[in-house]
Amino acid sequence: MCCDGTLFHSVVLQPNDSATSLSSLGLILKRKKGALSFRQPCPAHQNSQCGIYENRPHRCRLFQCQQLLQVSSGTLSQTQALETIRSTREKIKQVDQLIGKITETNPSHGLSQRVATALATTPTTPLHSDLTLAMDELNQTLNQQFRVPEQSS
Repeated sequence: MCCDGTLFHSVVLQPNDSATSLSSLGLILKRKKGALSFRQPCPAHQNSQCGIYENRPHRCRLFQCQQLLQVSSGTLSQTQALETIRSTREKIKQVDQLIGKITETNPSHGLSQRVATALATTPTTPLHSDLTLAMDELNQTLNQQFRVPEQSS
């Protein structure tokens, strides 16, 4: 979910990342507010695997979701984590299906952007409410189970 556009909409390159090398591997880099980044879903993410794993950006190397951190620390079993991942993927599938019932969206955009596009379509239907509720529930799960809270300084 970190690479497929569910958790994040973009990844900011770090100073030790080679923009030239990553571009040559197929990442489309954009400069925004002085920082280079690439959008999610990551074009190197194919068939649930990273096609540039050995050469992936530094931020990708460092990221560990809450599920992985908890399994590593022993506070969550691998079985429990896999069940959470399975049920979350079902929620993602439900959101995707609702988007598809409302309108066609660009699959190269992240999930949140695709939801926003679908909700911006007119006329509003009961499916818009269903999509809003499904995305709210998914975001709650992502925040509680996967995203790592920002560290305050």
